[in-house]
Formats: sequence, structure tokens, C-alpha cells
Amino acid sequence: MKNIWLTLFILLPAAIFAQTPAGSERLIEVKGNAEMKIEPDKMELIIGIEEYWKEEFEKKNEFADYKTKIPLAEIEDALIKNLRKAGIEKEDSKVMNMGNFWRFRGKEFLYSKQLVVKVNDFSKINQLMQIADAKGIKYMNIGKLVHSNLEEFKKQIKIDALKDAREKARYLVESIGGELGEVITITELSDSYYRPMYSKTMMMKSAEMAPESFDEVQDITLEYQIRAVFRIK
Repeated sequence: MKNIWLTLFILLPAAIFAQTPAGSERLIEVKGNAEMKIEPDKMELIIGIEEYWKEEFEKKNEFADYKTKIPLAEIEDALIKNLRKAGIEKEDSKVMNMGNFWRFRGKEFLYSKQLVVKVNDFSKINQLMQIADAKGIKYMNIGKLVHSNLEEFKKQIKIDALKDAREKARYLVESIGGELGEVITITELSDSYYRPMYSKTMMMKSAEMAPESFDEVQDITLEYQIRAVFRIK
């Protein structure tokens, strides 16, 4: 009997066969895995704006000569107008944080603000890249890529993982002349969700290569793993 169990362990390391005393049920435990890649249809754009000195953009001026500060309200107003031109409404943007943590010695404090902008049409990327070069724009990054039906995809990948577990259990049991019965327990082991992050440079490169559809954006990856125990008839 020991030799039989040892052979099963060597050939089938992903499954556990359990045999209880005579008259009790026999069980098999396996892991099920599933992965799904989803093309995002929405993004959240992170835009940082900051006050600047007018003299920065004038030739032959030294830093010591910087005196005219452009206020944050003026920069934000220009940004909102540019977003509207690109088809982004004001209600699609919100403030994440505001302030700053340092200033140049002997100079006034430069206030900054970070905004989150919802983009539902990737063909607008080229227009948004033009905004990125405006004065007062400190950075522009893609903070999050999502899909409008993401929760439905998460449900599907869980079903796929369970189907994978059942298929493994079926062919393992049949390989020793048995027949698979119903599932006894299902345990969730892991649920991973990977969303790619994009910098301004990567966005500009992608926009140049795919000006109409932003095809270079990476897929969202969902991964799921379960442990299932089935009865052996």
C-alpha cells in the first residue's frame, strides 16, 4: 500500500488523494488557476500643476531675477479650458491634493495641485499631450486603466478557475480508473489584479504610434487561484 501512495505522489504533485477508513468517502484536492487579459476602455489621468515664475520663460534671466509668480488659479483655469477643448468636461476632473513641501530659499512659496481626469475616449490622447506642454503643467501620468465591465470579468475568471480545478481532478481520477463526483469544498487562494502605469513619455510615444486608438496601451491582467476538494465515486 505504501508503494502505491508513493507513486501517486511522484506523478501527481498538484493533487492530493485522501482515503479514509473503510466505508468512508474518498476525496481528491486540486488547485485551479485562471488568467484573463482585458483591453481597458477607460483611464484616469493624473495631472500636476504648479505655480511658476514668468521670468523662467524669458531669455537671459538669472534665477535671482525671478520675481513674477503666475498664480495657481490662473494655471488651473487655463487647464480646464484646454481640457474642454479636448472634449473633457469639468465634472470629469477632481482635485486629489494641494500644497507643496518645499520652496527655494529667498523665494515665495510655489503652490501646486494634483487633479484626476477621467478619459473615456483614448483617441483624445494627442490633444491631451498638447496640454502637457503648457506652462504650469508639472507632470501628466496615467494613474489607472480600467474597464467598464471589470466586475463581470472578475466573476468569469473565478468560474474559469473552478472549471480548471474540476478538469484536473477529472483526468487524474480517471487515470486510476475512478469516476469524479461532486465538489465538497472550494477555497479562494489568491486574487490578483495588475493595471499598467504610464508616464508622460510613454503616453507621448504611444500617441505618436497610434494617434486614433492609442493601441499601445497595455492590457489589464486578472489572475485567480482556488483550491477545490471533490468526491471520488
